[in-house]
Amino acid sequence: MPTVSEISSRYIDEVAELDPVRGERWGVASDSTRLTDYSPAGYEALRELLGRTLDALADADQPADEAERLGAGFLADWIGGEAGVIDVGERERNLSIVVGPAASTRSVFDLMDHDQPEDWARIAARLRAVPACMNGYRATLQAGLDHGRPAARRQAIAVAEQCATWAGSGDGGWFGTFVRSATGAGDGLRTELEAAARAAGEAYGSLAAWLRDEYAPLASVIDASGDERYQAWARYLLGTDLDLDEAYEWAWAELGRLEAEKSKECERILPGASFLDVRELLITDPARSVHGVEAYRDWLQSVTDEAIEGLDGVEFDIHPSIRHCDVRIPPEGSAAAAYYTAPSEDLRRPGQTWFPTMGRTRFPTWHEVSTVYHEAVPGHHLQGATIRLVSLTRSQKLGFVSAHGEGWALYAERLMDELGWFRTPDTRLGYLSAHAFRAARVVADIGLHAGRLIPASGAAIYPGWSGEAGRPWTYDGAIDFIVHASGMERDKSESEVLRYLSWPSQATAYKLGERTWLAGREAARAAAAAEGREFDRKGWHARALSLGPLGLTRLGAELAAI
Repeated sequence: MPTVSEISSRYIDEVAELDPVRGERWGVASDSTRLTDYSPAGYEALRELLGRTLDALADADQPADEAERLGAGFLADWIGGEAGVIDVGERERNLSIVVGPAASTRSVFDLMDHDQPEDWARIAARLRAVPACMNGYRATLQAGLDHGRPAARRQAIAVAEQCATWAGSGDGGWFGTFVRSATGAGDGLRTELEAAARAAGEAYGSLAAWLRDEYAPLASVIDASGDERYQAWARYLLGTDLDLDEAYEWAWAELGRLEAEKSKECERILPGASFLDVRELLITDPARSVHGVEAYRDWLQSVTDEAIEGLDGVEFDIHPSIRHCDVRIPPEGSAAAAYYTAPSEDLRRPGQTWFPTMGRTRFPTWHEVSTVYHEAVPGHHLQGATIRLVSLTRSQKLGFVSAHGEGWALYAERLMDELGWFRTPDTRLGYLSAHAFRAARVVADIGLHAGRLIPASGAAIYPGWSGEAGRPWTYDGAIDFIVHASGMERDKSESEVLRYLSWPSQATAYKLGERTWLAGREAARAAAAAEGREFDRKGWHARALSLGPLGLTRLGAELAAI
């Protein structure tokens, strides 16, 4: 019988073969001239692989060590969750500006090497694969319509607009701009690149037109997923069966707590003013902003570097191989939220944080410090890159559970507050707003998707908010709600709500994941006190990170035991 480690490693290789875009994101050595087959046949092959791997795990030898024990539980939950999402038909209506095939295919080029002529030759081959890739994706969406599984019309229009932005107007659009940066490519290769880029742009333009003109009129006017689909996503992204009513009620209480803290910081900044008035000051005062895209990137990099330098050896022992995290600016057309891409499997490609500019050239800084800590160190980069180094099965090193990863990143922001790193009222208000935003995400996400009504306490939480007690959530009301909670500009808040509606339950992963991390730390602190010893926070962090990604049910049990 194969071991858990053998099954885990084989699974990664087989997924990278079936899904080269995912393989590139993992940094797994594979054929970088290909793209993922998003056609019905491609998804059928993926589902068969998931089932075969689950069967192999059931028949595997008993775990040989702690790494295999953790890895077996992780892999069963991870692939079982993805199989569940496929089985309820979610891949046939996968329209998302964040994680849909169009966005994932475009962004894979951001991760490819492009320093040498041979790198650009591989890029040219992968660009030539774009039209077939988008045609396969379109066939799956059409199958969804045929099977009575339409995506929401709002998502179809949003993805159409995104694809049109990247398509350009006959010049290859984003793809044409990308290949113009080719260095060292001879005339023949440059000609190939330009032709492949034009074909890729045309494929995105064709998909945009089909979504807008043919798919959208047949799409659903209902944005919500409903409870069944929502729970399938929760098992995949959170690794637990979610009690929707308990989570909804808890998040409202947490939001109330955070709003009280926000009021205190607002009073320090502008006595007597409301949060929205303070926010207006913070986003309009030129002295509180960085001016210019490159200056913004440099400032983000300096905040990242300062955190690494200040925490290494004090709160964490950061391995030299991961002590740098690159800050990047993604192209226009990307979703509004910052994001992180982990190092490659061999650590040759570094961890990277990506901060969209949304066409702006002036960048208020009050809320971005907390975001840097979330995305880089001690957040995603510290966790994701450390996992590459510890003794775990291969799939656990490369895998990701949203509630585990996003929960840690939100816990990391809280830790930096506990350590006093938010040194001004402005940046501490940014941190509190980020957490209020994540609590607001939970109630908005469950409210929108699962049809929960707005409670009286919630309707009263923000003066001027359009929500009414006892009424259902609306799209515009959710955007207004996120503006009040987070202080984001309205266009970014709308991008957030679009994201929630295209990705059920993922928005809850942050706060519900953080809750599990905090409960685990408090259990360890209580155990230390009961034994008459001092709680070793640094040691607990090291042990907790070494567990690797786990769903919330398993994570809670493991954290309570370390």
